[in-house]
Amino acid sequence: MTPILTGFETSSALGQAIAAWSGEVRKLHRFELLDDAIEWAEDQVIYRYGGFVTSMNAADLSQQALLTDLSEVEVGALAKLSMRRTFHMGERIIRTGEAALSIFFLLSGMVSVKLPSGVRLASLGAGMEFGEMAINERIRSADVWADSAVECLELPLAEFATFRSRHPEAGHKIMANLARLLARRLILANAKVELLSAG
Repeated sequence: MTPILTGFETSSALGQAIAAWSGEVRKLHRFELLDDAIEWAEDQVIYRYGGFVTSMNAADLSQQALLTDLSEVEVGALAKLSMRRTFHMGERIIRTGEAALSIFFLLSGMVSVKLPSGVRLASLGAGMEFGEMAINERIRSADVWADSAVECLELPLAEFATFRSRHPEAGHKIMANLARLLARRLILANAKVELLSAG
């Protein structure tokens, strides 16, 4: 077990008193902000279960949840309209407030979706999409950072519109998949709110 202290300024009287009291405690981690403590704990869970290691496994475009039930021909057509992109660890891929002009399909690596404050909303691995809210929103609502070397396909919305006009049935499947993904996220968010309010 690793103890964590958070919720107070280390320079405050309380912080100094706790520091004096906890000086002998081994492996004690101190964070002024609860969000920083939570993010550190999340990283430890990811490391413990091999998240950043297994994130190097590659995923084919056909394995993306957003593209579930598309035929091989439809996936191939979508791939031809996409651009292969690579990002280095620590590089920002999407910035909050910028125009939402494309969708990304993560082929290898791991990314974190974060609020501008640094609060992590999600960690995503190969086989997952990000920036997909561009289908409905014109402005990016979160940052996306590369937690490792990342390889992905970027699909511009203009090309996605072309794809939907050529493959209307596939376009309908993608929109239905997006609705399911958003519903799942809402269920998880509601569960977290319920858990936090119960405490």
